Amino acid sequence: MTAKPQGAWRGVCLHGHFYQPPRENPWLNAVAREPSADPDHDWNRRITNECYRANAAARLVDHENRILALRNNYEWLSFDFGPTLMAWLEKHDPWVMQRLVEADRRSAKRLAGRGNALAQAYHHIILPLANRRDKETQVYWGIAEFRHRYGRNPEGMWLPETAVDHETLTVLAEAGIRFTILAPHQAARWRFVEGESTVWRDVRDGAIPYGRAYRYQCPNGKWIHLFFYNADIARGIAFERLLEHSSRLLSALRAAFADSNALSGEPWLVHAATDGESYGHHFKFGDMALAAAFQVLEKEATTELMNYAAFLDRFPVKAEVEIVPETAWSCAHGVGRWRTDCGCQSGAHPEWHQKWREPLREALDTVRDAMALHFEKQAAAKLRDPWAARNDYIHVLLKGTAEKEPFFQRHQLKPLGPDERRQVLELMEMQREAMAMYTSCGWFFDDVSGLETQMILAHACRAMELARLTGASPLEEIFLRILEKAPSNLPEMGDGAHVVRRLVMPKRISAFNVCAGVAMESLALKAPSRERLHVFRLRPLQERFLCEYPVPCQVGIIDVEDARTERNTRCAYAVVHFGGLDLRVSVKPMKDEAAFDPLVRNLQTCAVEGVASLLRCLDDMSEAEAYSLKDVPEDVRMGIAYRLAEDQLHFYTEFQKRFFSAHQAPLWSLREWGIALPPDIKDSVRGIVERQILDVLKPVLKEENAREGHFRENGAEGTFRRQTFLARLEFLHTALASWGVPQDLPEVHRALTKAVRTELRRILESHGVPLEKLCLLVDIAQALRMGFKDWWIPTLWWELSKRLHHSDLSSHQRSCLRSLDVLSSCAFLS
Repeated sequence: MTAKPQGAWRGVCLHGHFYQPPRENPWLNAVAREPSADPDHDWNRRITNECYRANAAARLVDHENRILALRNNYEWLSFDFGPTLMAWLEKHDPWVMQRLVEADRRSAKRLAGRGNALAQAYHHIILPLANRRDKETQVYWGIAEFRHRYGRNPEGMWLPETAVDHETLTVLAEAGIRFTILAPHQAARWRFVEGESTVWRDVRDGAIPYGRAYRYQCPNGKWIHLFFYNADIARGIAFERLLEHSSRLLSALRAAFADSNALSGEPWLVHAATDGESYGHHFKFGDMALAAAFQVLEKEATTELMNYAAFLDRFPVKAEVEIVPETAWSCAHGVGRWRTDCGCQSGAHPEWHQKWREPLREALDTVRDAMALHFEKQAAAKLRDPWAARNDYIHVLLKGTAEKEPFFQRHQLKPLGPDERRQVLELMEMQREAMAMYTSCGWFFDDVSGLETQMILAHACRAMELARLTGASPLEEIFLRILEKAPSNLPEMGDGAHVVRRLVMPKRISAFNVCAGVAMESLALKAPSRERLHVFRLRPLQERFLCEYPVPCQVGIIDVEDARTERNTRCAYAVVHFGGLDLRVSVKPMKDEAAFDPLVRNLQTCAVEGVASLLRCLDDMSEAEAYSLKDVPEDVRMGIAYRLAEDQLHFYTEFQKRFFSAHQAPLWSLREWGIALPPDIKDSVRGIVERQILDVLKPVLKEENAREGHFRENGAEGTFRRQTFLARLEFLHTALASWGVPQDLPEVHRALTKAVRTELRRILESHGVPLEKLCLLVDIAQALRMGFKDWWIPTLWWELSKRLHHSDLSSHQRSCLRSLDVLSSCAFLS
């Protein structure tokens, strides 16, 4: 940075707002596969790979693109993570969450107890458009979630889309939140609180000086602090490729200091807030540009990397501000983007309208208000204060089943029976869904049929279902009638009501769908019924395999319980497998177990008479619904398909082996005579050799009980057995070239990469540095001429390399680790 004026403090704070809409199917609480995210399962996984995980171990590289070091960007970046995203990370990538917590603690140590993490309102709803009760719950849940993750109270809270009004700031202040961050155009006017120039300055044009903090007085007299970020830097990061290289980002920061309107000697904070996904997802390698910029800034004598809470601690606030209410950072029309056809859209379809936004909000508001009345009426008979209980329900969501009993002890008017408990839990889930259905992304994009809008409509449908289960009159009719006024831009989609019927309701998963899937899985894979499927607990009570002929048939009784609400459904099923992926199951509620034995006898009689009779028997099951594989949860369906496909693939593999063995000599003659082998023959040769290599590697690749001792004699390294083992691998690898076949071996590479990754984790978790198996795996990689492109290997290797400074290593071990450094494109030992 340029030299700063004598006595003037200068700091930099970049803030990342990290968020994804809750993608879970609300009936199953699991994220379905999203084909648009290929090759990843869904967008959460893809963005985690590209951004959330990448920033937790960002690469610093040299001119040859070798990795020199890793940096946890979150230690230097002010950040907030959406609570629903954190819940997903806890389950699917806890390593990232651990790094966030670690970064917050380390930044607090560096900045006198003030960590980098900020809280976020729970469901990312547009708070100015929410009623007071929902505002309070969203803030309370956001604070409770933050405390649960980080072990401390939050000082700052991110407002979704920075959407703000007077009541929202009042709720924050009453909850003990010290500050929030807004866009410059959200300031109406400001003034110094003391001195000669205390006149109000109008800044509705966005010209508020950004480098200081401002205090804001809420209507109730409480104060909260506001920061208004630098719009030029934020725009440059988000849209103008400042992350193309760290030098561009640093230049923009330098320019901001040069152009600041700070008073003489005034401490000045250059800060900007953007979507955190800019750093790696929106801009590939943005995480690396950020890490390199932080490395430079950390060494700057004239500039300090700072966060907002530490800035407030160090420098008294000397200015106050008034806001423009009902504004947000991503709408030029206040908060119109979430309630009207204001003109704001993604730009992907500039000719499309958004007339659907207003009726969508009207439909949701209508059912929300009806469910609120129902909630109050039903819960008041069982709970001391229903709305206080709703606020407190966040602890059940965070801690699970173990928190339910303490929750009831705190709130019940009297001890509740099982049915009463279930109704209370269903009412709480109804309220949770009634807030989730306002997630801001549902209005943000271009059409009512969009994926994000489907998500919020699914939450609404689940909320209305729970309302019915707890005794409310059906709300679906009025909901759909209002949505008929929400026109789609796509003629085939019609309107919002058609979107619900065509795209949303098919996603509904009932206890009967779950039972059908588990029954098919058990019969097709010849395995006992599973005991858990996402939020459903499964208790098989009876399970009978009736016959193998004319077709395999199984019957049973299963209790299917929703773990969230404790609603239990007892199901009887009969399933038949016609071969391949052709399965059929009939499921019915089992009200009387005495009826099960007659059902079994009837099916046995029908089976003797043949397939047609057996099918007729399934169709005639009273109160039963028929299901095929397409009707069951996707992960069950795909699991069955993969397992059955493996059997067919094994048959094909064996055929390839026999063909190659029988015709190897003439095929080799063709090769010697210069006649190119057909591509499908080359693919077969490569597949066969690859499987031979995998067979040789099998004892090493096993995760359990596979140590270098398997290839050592009398403790001596480089023994005859080890040399012949590696020579065998080299021979097989060279054989590919002899056949004119490419030497890339994707299955071997995946297996070896996984083994190295597993071994690095085992070493990091162990006492000492046991390197025997790792060295063998590195020797294998060299024999097969394979490098490691896996993201995890340099990440784990970096952690291990820091431990080696105090280790007594043999020359062979040191050589092995130098090879690992090269194979991983790293320079940790240089």
